[in-house]
Amino acid sequence: MTVFVSVASYRDPELVPTVLDCLAKAGQPDEVRVVVCWQHRGDEDVSAIAADPRVKLLDVDARDSRGACWARAQVMRHYTDEDWFLQVDSHTRFAADWDSRVIASAHASGAAKPVITCYPSTYDPATEFTGAGVPSETVVARWTNDGLPVYAQRRIRDLSGTPRPARFVAGGFLFAPGTFVREVPYDPNIYFHGEEITVALRAYTWGYDLFHPTEVLSWHYYIRKEHPRHWTDHVGSNGGTSWPVLDRASRRRVNNLLRYPTPGRFGVGPVRTLADYEAYSGCDFRRRTWTDPA
Repeated sequence: MTVFVSVASYRDPELVPTVLDCLAKAGQPDEVRVVVCWQHRGDEDVSAIAADPRVKLLDVDARDSRGACWARAQVMRHYTDEDWFLQVDSHTRFAADWDSRVIASAHASGAAKPVITCYPSTYDPATEFTGAGVPSETVVARWTNDGLPVYAQRRIRDLSGTPRPARFVAGGFLFAPGTFVREVPYDPNIYFHGEEITVALRAYTWGYDLFHPTEVLSWHYYIRKEHPRHWTDHVGSNGGTSWPVLDRASRRRVNNLLRYPTPGRFGVGPVRTLADYEAYSGCDFRRRTWTDPA
Protein backbone atom coordinates (compact mmCIF):
# COMPACT_ATOMS: atom_id res chain seq x y z
CA MET A 1 0.00 0.00 0.00
CA THR A 2 1.54 3.29 -1.09
CA VAL A 3 1.57 6.38 1.15
CA PHE A 4 1.91 9.96 -0.04
CA VAL A 5 3.44 12.07 2.75
CA SER A 6 2.85 15.82 2.67
CA VAL A 7 5.32 18.06 4.51
CA ALA A 8 5.15 21.86 4.60
CA SER A 9 8.46 23.29 5.81
CA TYR A 10 9.10 26.97 6.52
CA ARG A 11 12.77 27.72 7.27
CA ASP A 12 12.84 24.70 9.56
CA PRO A 13 16.11 23.05 10.69
CA GLU A 14 14.07 20.00 11.69
CA LEU A 15 13.07 19.24 8.09
CA VAL A 16 15.89 16.84 7.25
CA PRO A 17 15.65 14.87 10.53
CA THR A 18 11.87 14.65 10.03
CA VAL A 19 12.10 13.20 6.52
CA LEU A 20 14.90 10.80 7.47
CA ASP A 21 12.96 9.57 10.48
CA CYS A 22 9.78 9.17 8.41
CA LEU A 23 11.57 6.88 5.96
CA ALA A 24 13.67 5.05 8.55
CA LYS A 25 10.71 4.20 10.77
CA ALA A 26 8.37 3.09 7.98
CA GLY A 27 7.73 -0.64 7.80
CA GLN A 28 7.58 -0.39 3.99
CA PRO A 29 9.85 2.59 3.23
CA ASP A 30 9.89 1.97 -0.52
CA GLU A 31 6.12 2.41 -0.57
CA VAL A 32 6.42 5.89 0.94
CA ARG A 33 6.69 9.04 -1.20
CA VAL A 34 7.48 12.32 0.56
CA VAL A 35 6.76 15.67 -1.06
CA VAL A 36 8.04 18.78 0.73
CA CYS A 37 7.10 22.39 0.13
CA TRP A 38 10.59 23.60 1.03
CA GLN A 39 10.34 27.31 1.86
CA HIS A 40 13.82 28.63 2.55
CA ARG A 41 16.29 31.44 1.99
CA GLY A 42 19.16 29.47 0.55
CA ASP A 43 20.75 28.79 3.93
CA GLU A 44 19.62 25.18 4.54
CA ASP A 45 21.55 22.00 3.77
CA VAL A 46 19.12 19.37 2.52
CA SER A 47 21.69 17.22 0.73
CA ALA A 48 20.89 14.26 3.00
CA ILE A 49 17.43 13.94 1.44
CA ALA A 50 17.69 15.77 -1.90
CA ALA A 51 19.00 12.79 -3.89
CA ASP A 52 16.58 10.24 -2.43
CA PRO A 53 14.17 9.15 -5.19
CA ARG A 54 11.41 8.81 -2.59
CA VAL A 55 11.62 12.53 -1.77
CA LYS A 56 10.55 15.50 -3.90
CA LEU A 57 11.50 19.00 -2.81
CA LEU A 58 9.42 21.90 -4.11
CA ASP A 59 11.99 24.72 -4.02
CA VAL A 60 10.28 27.93 -2.83
CA ASP A 61 11.83 31.25 -1.87
CA ALA A 62 10.46 31.87 1.63
CA ARG A 63 9.77 35.48 0.71
CA ASP A 64 7.15 34.26 -1.77
CA SER A 65 5.35 32.02 0.72
CA ARG A 66 1.72 32.71 1.53
CA GLY A 67 1.47 30.57 4.66
CA ALA A 68 0.99 27.00 5.82
CA CYS A 69 -2.23 26.16 3.98
CA TRP A 70 -0.84 27.62 0.78
CA ALA A 71 2.22 25.38 1.20
CA ARG A 72 0.10 22.30 1.89
CA ALA A 73 -1.93 23.06 -1.24
CA GLN A 74 1.26 23.18 -3.34
CA VAL A 75 2.22 19.72 -2.08
CA MET A 76 -1.20 18.26 -2.87
CA ARG A 77 -0.73 19.21 -6.53
CA HIS A 78 1.94 16.50 -6.74
CA TYR A 79 -0.24 13.65 -5.52
CA THR A 80 -0.22 10.76 -8.01
CA ASP A 81 -2.95 8.40 -6.84
CA GLU A 82 -1.15 6.78 -3.91
CA ASP A 83 -3.40 4.58 -1.77
CA TRP A 84 -3.07 6.71 1.37
CA PHE A 85 -2.34 10.32 2.26
CA LEU A 86 -0.48 11.48 5.37
CA GLN A 87 0.05 15.12 6.29
CA VAL A 88 2.59 16.06 8.94
CA ASP A 89 4.63 19.11 9.86
CA SER A 90 8.37 19.43 9.25
CA HIS A 91 9.16 18.98 12.94
CA THR A 92 7.90 15.44 13.54
CA ARG A 93 9.22 12.11 14.80
CA PHE A 94 7.62 8.77 14.00
CA ALA A 95 6.85 5.52 15.79
CA ALA A 96 8.35 2.30 14.47
CA ASP A 97 6.23 0.82 11.64
CA TRP A 98 4.08 3.94 11.68
CA ASP A 99 2.75 3.21 8.20
CA SER A 100 1.42 -0.28 8.87
CA ARG A 101 0.09 0.79 12.26
CA VAL A 102 -1.87 3.78 11.03
CA ILE A 103 -3.23 1.79 8.09
CA ALA A 104 -4.33 -0.88 10.55
CA SER A 105 -5.97 1.82 12.66
CA ALA A 106 -7.85 3.10 9.63
CA HIS A 107 -9.12 -0.40 8.84
CA ALA A 108 -10.04 -0.99 12.50
CA SER A 109 -12.28 2.08 12.44
CA GLY A 110 -14.71 0.20 10.22
CA ALA A 111 -15.38 3.37 8.22
CA ALA A 112 -15.41 3.41 4.43
CA LYS A 113 -13.58 6.75 4.41
CA PRO A 114 -11.65 7.10 7.68
CA VAL A 115 -9.51 10.03 8.77
CA ILE A 116 -7.02 9.24 11.54
CA THR A 117 -5.89 12.48 13.14
CA CYS A 118 -4.54 13.91 16.38
CA TYR A 119 -2.24 16.41 17.97
CA PRO A 120 0.86 14.26 18.44
CA SER A 121 2.77 13.91 21.68
CA THR A 122 5.72 16.26 22.14
CA TYR A 123 9.46 15.95 21.58
CA ASP A 124 12.35 18.39 21.91
CA PRO A 125 15.44 17.94 19.69
CA ALA A 126 17.59 19.48 22.44
CA THR A 127 16.88 16.57 24.78
CA GLU A 128 17.11 12.80 24.48
CA PHE A 129 14.14 11.32 22.65
CA THR A 130 12.33 8.93 24.99
CA GLY A 131 9.24 8.03 22.99
CA ALA A 132 7.02 9.00 25.90
CA GLY A 133 3.51 10.24 25.36
CA VAL A 134 -0.17 9.41 25.60
CA PRO A 135 -2.92 9.48 22.97
CA SER A 136 -5.10 12.56 23.14
CA GLU A 137 -8.37 13.84 21.75
CA THR A 138 -9.15 17.37 20.61
CA VAL A 139 -11.69 19.57 22.38
CA VAL A 140 -12.74 23.22 22.08
CA ALA A 141 -11.13 25.38 24.76
CA ARG A 142 -12.57 28.75 23.73
CA TRP A 143 -13.59 30.92 20.76
CA THR A 144 -11.75 33.83 19.21
CA ASN A 145 -13.40 37.24 19.09
CA ASP A 146 -14.34 36.64 15.47
CA GLY A 147 -15.88 33.24 16.14
CA LEU A 148 -13.24 30.61 15.41
CA PRO A 149 -12.74 27.66 17.80
CA VAL A 150 -9.45 27.34 19.68
CA TYR A 151 -8.53 23.77 20.54
CA ALA A 152 -6.99 21.95 23.48
CA GLN A 153 -5.99 18.35 24.07
CA ARG A 154 -7.49 15.86 26.51
CA ARG A 155 -6.04 12.48 27.36
CA ILE A 156 -7.96 9.54 25.93
CA ARG A 157 -8.97 7.31 28.80
CA ASP A 158 -10.31 4.34 26.88
CA LEU A 159 -7.41 2.74 24.98
CA SER A 160 -9.23 -0.46 24.13
CA GLY A 161 -7.63 -0.63 20.71
CA THR A 162 -10.17 0.68 18.23
CA PRO A 163 -9.86 4.34 17.17
CA ARG A 164 -11.95 6.83 19.10
CA PRO A 165 -14.39 9.05 17.18
CA ALA A 166 -12.94 12.54 16.68
CA ARG A 167 -14.87 15.77 16.20
CA PHE A 168 -12.04 17.78 14.69
CA VAL A 169 -8.85 17.30 12.69
CA ALA A 170 -5.25 18.28 13.40
CA GLY A 171 -3.17 19.61 10.55
CA GLY A 172 0.04 18.18 12.01
CA PHE A 173 -1.11 14.56 11.73
CA LEU A 174 -3.84 13.77 9.25
CA PHE A 175 -4.08 10.33 7.61
CA ALA A 176 -6.76 9.40 5.09
CA PRO A 177 -7.42 7.46 1.90
CA GLY A 178 -5.82 9.04 -1.14
CA THR A 179 -9.25 10.16 -2.33
CA PHE A 180 -9.03 12.85 0.37
CA VAL A 181 -6.61 14.84 -1.81
CA ARG A 182 -9.09 14.97 -4.69
CA GLU A 183 -12.20 15.59 -2.60
CA VAL A 184 -10.88 17.83 0.19
CA PRO A 185 -7.97 19.74 -1.37
CA TYR A 186 -6.38 22.37 0.84
CA ASP A 187 -7.62 25.91 0.30
CA PRO A 188 -4.49 28.02 -0.36
CA ASN A 189 -6.38 31.16 0.71
CA ILE A 190 -6.70 30.01 4.33
CA TYR A 191 -3.78 31.45 6.24
CA PHE A 192 -3.54 29.80 9.68
CA HIS A 193 -6.48 30.22 12.07
CA GLY A 194 -9.38 28.27 10.65
CA GLU A 195 -7.32 25.65 8.84
CA GLU A 196 -8.38 22.71 10.97
CA ILE A 197 -12.06 23.54 11.48
CA THR A 198 -12.63 24.11 7.76
CA VAL A 199 -10.86 20.87 6.84
CA ALA A 200 -12.92 18.98 9.43
CA LEU A 201 -16.19 20.43 8.14
CA ARG A 202 -15.32 19.81 4.51
CA ALA A 203 -14.11 16.26 5.15
CA TYR A 204 -17.19 15.38 7.19
CA THR A 205 -19.54 16.72 4.53
CA TRP A 206 -17.68 14.64 1.93
CA GLY A 207 -18.53 11.52 3.94
CA TYR A 208 -15.26 11.04 5.81
CA ASP A 209 -15.49 9.81 9.39
CA LEU A 210 -13.00 11.26 11.85
CA PHE A 211 -11.04 9.25 14.43
CA HIS A 212 -8.26 9.66 16.97
CA PRO A 213 -5.68 6.86 17.21
CA THR A 214 -5.48 5.08 20.56
CA GLU A 215 -1.72 4.66 20.32
CA VAL A 216 1.08 7.19 19.89
CA LEU A 217 2.18 7.19 16.25
CA SER A 218 4.17 10.42 16.10
CA TRP A 219 5.69 13.28 18.08
CA HIS A 220 5.69 17.01 17.35
CA TYR A 221 8.11 19.80 18.31
CA TYR A 222 5.70 22.43 19.60
CA ILE A 223 7.80 25.11 21.27
CA ARG A 224 10.38 26.24 18.65
CA LYS A 225 10.85 29.61 20.33
CA GLU A 226 13.91 30.61 18.30
CA HIS A 227 12.67 29.36 14.94
CA PRO A 228 11.34 31.79 12.33
CA ARG A 229 7.65 31.75 11.52
CA HIS A 230 5.86 33.05 8.47
CA TRP A 231 4.25 35.80 10.57
CA THR A 232 7.59 36.94 12.00
CA ASP A 233 9.10 37.30 8.53
CA HIS A 234 6.15 38.68 6.57
CA VAL A 235 5.41 41.93 8.34
CA GLY A 236 5.00 45.54 7.28
CA SER A 237 4.45 46.38 3.64
CA ASN A 238 5.29 43.03 2.03
CA GLY A 239 2.52 43.43 -0.52
CA GLY A 240 0.46 40.32 -1.14
CA THR A 241 2.44 38.16 1.30
CA SER A 242 2.14 40.45 4.34
CA TRP A 243 0.72 38.20 7.04
CA PRO A 244 -1.86 40.66 8.46
CA VAL A 245 -3.33 41.09 4.98
CA LEU A 246 -3.44 37.34 4.40
CA ASP A 247 -4.87 36.67 7.85
CA ARG A 248 -7.72 39.18 7.60
CA ALA A 249 -8.85 37.85 4.24
CA SER A 250 -8.51 34.27 5.49
CA ARG A 251 -10.63 34.82 8.59
CA ARG A 252 -13.43 36.31 6.51
CA ARG A 253 -13.24 33.30 4.22
CA VAL A 254 -13.37 30.87 7.14
CA ASN A 255 -16.34 32.61 8.76
CA ASN A 256 -18.25 32.60 5.48
CA LEU A 257 -17.75 28.85 5.12
CA LEU A 258 -18.80 28.15 8.71
CA ARG A 259 -21.97 30.22 8.48
CA TYR A 260 -22.95 30.34 4.82
CA PRO A 261 -21.48 27.17 3.31
CA THR A 262 -21.57 26.59 -0.42
CA PRO A 263 -20.42 23.63 -2.50
CA GLY A 264 -17.34 23.87 -4.69
CA ARG A 265 -13.68 22.93 -4.79
CA PHE A 266 -13.04 24.55 -1.40
CA GLY A 267 -16.60 24.37 -0.14
CA VAL A 268 -18.70 21.71 1.55
CA GLY A 269 -19.30 18.25 0.15
CA PRO A 270 -22.46 16.56 -1.11
CA VAL A 271 -22.83 13.77 1.47
CA ARG A 272 -23.61 15.64 4.70
CA THR A 273 -24.56 19.20 5.63
CA LEU A 274 -23.20 21.93 7.87
CA ALA A 275 -26.06 21.17 10.28
CA ASP A 276 -24.98 17.52 10.33
CA TYR A 277 -21.44 18.53 11.26
CA GLU A 278 -22.60 20.96 13.94
CA ALA A 279 -24.75 18.23 15.49
CA TYR A 280 -21.88 15.74 15.33
CA SER A 281 -19.13 18.06 16.59
CA GLY A 282 -21.17 19.91 19.20
CA CYS A 283 -20.31 23.28 17.63
CA ASP A 284 -22.77 26.08 17.04
CA PHE A 285 -20.88 28.46 14.79
CA ARG A 286 -23.43 31.27 14.97
CA ARG A 287 -23.66 31.24 18.77
CA ARG A 288 -19.95 30.41 19.20
CA THR A 289 -20.64 27.59 21.62
CA TRP A 290 -19.49 24.01 21.97
CA THR A 291 -21.20 21.14 23.75
CA ASP A 292 -18.90 18.22 24.55
CA PRO A 293 -20.52 15.17 22.89
CA ALA A 294 -18.62 12.92 25.31
